[in-house]
Amino acid sequence: MSNETSDLSKPLDEIRREVIESRNMTIKTDSALKTLHAELKRVAQQQQDFQKRSWFSSGVAYLGFIALCVGGAIATSNAKATSATNDKERLEKQVSELTAQVDKQRADAAAIASAEQRAAQVYKMMTTLAGEERLKGIDELGKTDLTKLTPFERQVLQDRSLLLRKEIGAGILDRGKTAFRKQDWPETIEQLTRFLSMNPPEDDALDASFFLGNALLQSRKFEESIKPLARYVDGDKKAKNRDFAMLLLVQAYDTVGQKDKAVEVTREAVNSYPASEFRPQFLYRLQLAQRTAAAPAPAPAAAPAPAAVPKN
Repeated sequence: MSNETSDLSKPLDEIRREVIESRNMTIKTDSALKTLHAELKRVAQQQQDFQKRSWFSSGVAYLGFIALCVGGAIATSNAKATSATNDKERLEKQVSELTAQVDKQRADAAAIASAEQRAAQVYKMMTTLAGEERLKGIDELGKTDLTKLTPFERQVLQDRSLLLRKEIGAGILDRGKTAFRKQDWPETIEQLTRFLSMNPPEDDALDASFFLGNALLQSRKFEESIKPLARYVDGDKKAKNRDFAMLLLVQAYDTVGQKDKAVEVTREAVNSYPASEFRPQFLYRLQLAQRTAAAPAPAPAAAPAPAAVPKN
């Protein structure tokens, strides 16, 4: 009986051992499965993280690419806009310059037309008005811009003006000289002033200046007499009445208080005209100037005698 029991216990022990081993194997397998499952979850999480990083990288790359595209487009657009702006400014400048040129040409054309119209009126005044009224044309000619006219038009007006000055000016000069001989100083001054305003030839202008300066001095218009007398004295060094004109000029300078100029003219007269009939008066003026310079205080100088009126 004990042998049978011993024989039966051996298979049970082996079965029990196998069950235990199987159980242990199951436990190991379960642990392995759990470990595998955890590993799979970890790998899956890593895959998800990788996908997320991949998506983020792709998104960043796409965004970077898009940014580059947008930047390139903007740069290209800005370059085109800058080029268009430069072209616009250049064209606007050209338009402005052309407009200014057109305006200038229009203004020049209008000025030329106005000058030509005025020149025609001036020429008409110098040819159709009666008598000395034609002198108004000469006055208007002085106000006309001759640079806008053609050379031929200028020459025609100047020739006509010169002819008119000779024609009418001769009569005015004669009337002035006639009034001078009559000692009609106001008439002399009026006629000769008018004559000089006509811009006559230099010889006639010097002749008229002598008579006008003398008439102004006789009218006691000393300041006004200086300019025509000085013009005559400085104009022709060989004029026959120059020494007398210098005497008149000295008297005018003395009267208005320009003593230095009076002495200067007097010395020139003494040196230039040793045989002049007015030399004693010039010498007296120099002696008076020397005494005045040597005196401790300036003494009042005696007024020179009124200048004689030439018969010519």
